[in-house]
Amino acid sequence: MATNPTQPVCNHRALEVTTLLLGSTVVGLLSGVMLVALGMALLTAIGSGAAAFVGAFTLGLSAISYIKKQDS
Repeated sequence: MATNPTQPVCNHRALEVTTLLLGSTVVGLLSGVMLVALGMALLTAIGSGAAAFVGAFTLGLSAISYIKKQDS
């Protein structure tokens, strides 16, 4: 059976990583803004927001890879 070359191909991995990237960005920005609102120094709050971003992204990628491994 021949495949149709004009048929769109959905890359689920790219969609998952993009969604995770956007969600992690929201988590990092919210944590940084909340810490500034609570009175933390600006540079410290930026560093904490960046750490929250990296942590959320890493945990999300780990969860996605674990779920994908369970499906196989």
